[in-house]
Amino acid sequence: MAVIDENGYLGKTLNEYLIEIQDALLAIDEGWNINPESPDGQNIAIQSELFANLEEAIAAAYNSVDPRSAIGQQLDRLAFISGIDRQAGTASTASLTFTGANGTFIPAGTLARNVITGTQWGTISSVTISGGSASVSANCTTLGAEPAGSGDISALVSPVGGVTAVTNPSAAVLGREEESDAVFRKRRNDSVAKPGSNQVDSMFPEIANVDAVTQVKIYENFEAVADANGVDPHSLLILVLGGSNADVANAIAAKKNPGCGLNATNTYPNKVIVQAATPAGNPLEVTFYRPEQVPIYVDVTVNGFLGGIQDQIKQAIVDYANGVLFDPEIAAYDETGFEIGETVAAGKLYTAVNKVVADMGYASSILIGDDSGDVNYQTVDPGFNGIGQFDVNNIDVTVVT
Repeated sequence: MAVIDENGYLGKTLNEYLIEIQDALLAIDEGWNINPESPDGQNIAIQSELFANLEEAIAAAYNSVDPRSAIGQQLDRLAFISGIDRQAGTASTASLTFTGANGTFIPAGTLARNVITGTQWGTISSVTISGGSASVSANCTTLGAEPAGSGDISALVSPVGGVTAVTNPSAAVLGREEESDAVFRKRRNDSVAKPGSNQVDSMFPEIANVDAVTQVKIYENFEAVADANGVDPHSLLILVLGGSNADVANAIAAKKNPGCGLNATNTYPNKVIVQAATPAGNPLEVTFYRPEQVPIYVDVTVNGFLGGIQDQIKQAIVDYANGVLFDPEIAAYDETGFEIGETVAAGKLYTAVNKVVADMGYASSILIGDDSGDVNYQTVDPGFNGIGQFDVNNIDVTVVT
């Protein structure tokens, strides 16, 4: 039977139970027929599987109290103790243009279909056609990063009299998948630094846990003169991608120590100033910055019989750059993507391409650039306050057979 002691949970395998029950019966009668095809042999197999399944359930319950191995709802409960919740999935959004007779009323919830992926998109609000057409925002009914290229949403699902056509003039803005166990576990682990006395280490997870924040970079200059990047003496320069201004400012105010500047008078671009308050209710003017988003253009050449996987390669590159291609628990890969202030290296993108290509071929060349007319480099430096931004529309994939 299972044992829980100072070494943890110790259980038995199905094979161990099988041998144990067989030995017990043979101890009663050495001539007992326990061959697998016999009735008693089959009964032994059934009992062994039942005991082994019970042990697995006990092991799962035992391991669920540890955030390193908990999954699903139990991980949600453990993370709640740390003051964080799993980030819910959000819907992709697209602007739909309906064509038809003037005065045609299109109610909220009207559905159109992506003819490529089959996903359905519902209008957020009602609209009336004027001048032959009308535009309205629509959400995908399936949560997550559901794509829709320009013109893909072109089939009307909900019949509306007077509407002759529907389309999306531009690509959809991708939503967000529900936070996976692996990503949520990592964020929970990061959050345990919140009570720390080190200002930067405690502030970082506080900001990173703000809803919709995807990147955080904090530069600290504790010297009496400005540093090489121009960060003011005795100050923090905080760069945040995503999240609302108010939520980010409140997170900073919750962990900022008195007497440390926030570069309020500096001249970096994308400055944000918010009137916030400390946990004790004292007013605090918070300054932080949004990173410069540098578009990255990519030219990929792959060799092999790889017809029809260009879009998969493009998406894999974007996912890698955003840090969502690999499970954070897989230590063999860089799962963080390209961070604020990090030089974008073409060499890192081979990992993303090879994940798609596998044994069907190989990537023979990857070049990048920050200008669509000059994609000939191995690295792009976005600057200490910049971040490389990848878009499938800025990636070209050439297949050589």
